[in-house]
Amino acid sequence: MMETVIDLHAHILHGIDDGPATLEQSLTMVRLASHAGTKQIVAAVHVSRAWPYQSALAQRRWEELQHLARDLVRIHRACEIELTEETVQRAVKEPARYTIAGSRYLLVEIPDDAEPKMLGPLLTSLLEGGLRPIVVHPERNPELARDISRLKRWVRTGVLTQVDAGSLAGVFGSRAAKAAAAILKRGLAHFVASGAHDLSGRPPRLDAVRLRLIGEYPPEFVDLLLAGHPGAVLDDRDLERGPLRASFLRSHWFEVWR
Repeated sequence: MMETVIDLHAHILHGIDDGPATLEQSLTMVRLASHAGTKQIVAAVHVSRAWPYQSALAQRRWEELQHLARDLVRIHRACEIELTEETVQRAVKEPARYTIAGSRYLLVEIPDDAEPKMLGPLLTSLLEGGLRPIVVHPERNPELARDISRLKRWVRTGVLTQVDAGSLAGVFGSRAAKAAAAILKRGLAHFVASGAHDLSGRPPRLDAVRLRLIGEYPPEFVDLLLAGHPGAVLDDRDLERGPLRASFLRSHWFEVWR
């Protein structure tokens, strides 16, 4: 049994993007996460064409929520950037404004209208800029769900990936569920996170998905996805490049922090 659960991707700051609307809802989400066993949570803020970045507001929301949450859950600040040329340039220029807790790790969302041939070069720009992009919920992107081999090529270069708990539970439909399962089975998922936005449809809890995964994978592997790897990110430790490897996967996994 892991000592802690770390949710690497959740939208819990209120009135700033498509997450909770009120502070009361934010605090209730934190309490729900704590009740479900989460000890640390990354409060992500969208940075996209639909949601322009409000850095000062995000800072205030984060400080306020952490103050009210007290010691229930430790909250870390981060951005989830839409992968475009503009956001990539901004992140490389001022990484600490966008990365997870000021580390080298950056949450990245693939736009549905992205030109496929441009995605690889943009991810390469982040890597060459000293960042480690974490592609969030790739299983929900129609193009990636149809062509997991493209995701594998990215992972081999140093890109990391995070699968949503809701995808594994079928919240986003059968295609996303199958793609999420395939990404895990091929050792291409480094993290499983809630991707939370609210209290019901996409709640900030990982207890149910942990039980689901324990039924399919060894506990130490599940703990790696939900605690070991997220902990390495928050400590800004290095994560090995490439797919995870194990006899029960279609590749092989090994301890990836050093």
